[in-house]
Amino acid sequence: MRILSSFSHAWLTGRLEDVSMSSVHPRTAAITDPDLPVVATLLGASPPMALRAAVATTGGDIVSSHPTQVTWWPGSSITVRYQVLIEGGELDGEGDFVATSGSIPSGVLEVEADGMRVGVWRVPHDPVLRGMPAALDPGRVGALLDGLGVPGGPVKIALRAYRPKRRAVVAVGGRRHGLYLKLVRRSKVENLHRHHTFLSEGLPVPASLGFSDTLGIVALQAISGSTLRRALDDPAATLPSPEAIAGLITDLPEPAGQQQAPSAIDRLPSVARLIGALVPDHAERAERLVEAIGPEDVPAHVPVHGDYYEAQVMVHNGQVVGLLDVDTYGWGRPADDPATMLGHLDLWRTLSRQGERVGKYAASLLNLWDSVYDPVDLRRRVAAVLLTMAPGAFRVQTADWPSETIARIDMAERWIESADRVHKSDLIAFSG
Repeated sequence: MRILSSFSHAWLTGRLEDVSMSSVHPRTAAITDPDLPVVATLLGASPPMALRAAVATTGGDIVSSHPTQVTWWPGSSITVRYQVLIEGGELDGEGDFVATSGSIPSGVLEVEADGMRVGVWRVPHDPVLRGMPAALDPGRVGALLDGLGVPGGPVKIALRAYRPKRRAVVAVGGRRHGLYLKLVRRSKVENLHRHHTFLSEGLPVPASLGFSDTLGIVALQAISGSTLRRALDDPAATLPSPEAIAGLITDLPEPAGQQQAPSAIDRLPSVARLIGALVPDHAERAERLVEAIGPEDVPAHVPVHGDYYEAQVMVHNGQVVGLLDVDTYGWGRPADDPATMLGHLDLWRTLSRQGERVGKYAASLLNLWDSVYDPVDLRRRVAAVLLTMAPGAFRVQTADWPSETIARIDMAERWIESADRVHKSDLIAFSG
């Protein structure tokens, strides 16, 4: 192992709070990738040498570490976020680090491991989301909001979501109205601002208060209420009608540009390879599912949200009051958004303490959408959504991710079986 390039100590110094340590899942530690040998090093039971090298530059040693978020595409790339306990040096205590292989952004510590380069940084110093340190600095956020014309005094900030090299969301409070800072690649920030500005004219989409293309930050209006997911989990909460949930996506205006929302079906070949690497005994099942779902054969000709599920919808007293995360808004296929909602609700049904309530609500949506869309196509898209979510438990390293992965394959199979039953019943009705 050798250090190839370094970066400023300022990118390493600092402390992050409330980090709990745990061991690496044994199935995670056993993963190998013949075409990407560094995978075994980054996911192994011992703290990776790449992290040790980064911490050593500040005079400390790693006591323990474990992955909290993994994005792995076999044979191609891996990015791992770690919680780390450090002894001594400038970082003594708990920290949050990222290591990545494949395409390594410039400006990070580079280490050679297993004959491959690994880039390392400490959160929040993401080399792609360059505005993240500013977004987590109350003083700089206050100055940024002053420049955008948002009145008030000191601010309170909290990191709500973070996908290394992709996006982050920071909640900002303490001023007259709460707001959120969304961080994306600088090349995408103006387009995201335009989406929010355009959609908020006629839909309950958070308005953009302004953006910084230098920092890659869009400041978004906060919307009161709770997510539909939380409302489903609260038996005392009044839920919006299925018609309201369906109407939110049918009211989407036509996109001004040619941006296409991603299709879950198009992603299936790469997802199946990942599933096969995670749970090899079920690799053939995943491949059979991909074959049963079939190729993407519906043109993208209607406006879609692109990632429409229960955590993206804000509700209050049984009314829909918000639609979040419109990054993926664009042209898509008619059943894309309904399938995404149904797939997520079917999964949430198995995780929620109000599973029966979630299941009944999902059934009411399915009954409605069956009268609007091709029910066979709808079901195969739900199966595709669930299959793309199968590696999700591994990605966030849940305590029993292998079993959860298999359970999601089971769920996708049931939707394909349902599609087959609907298809056969249609054939019988037609022949009769």
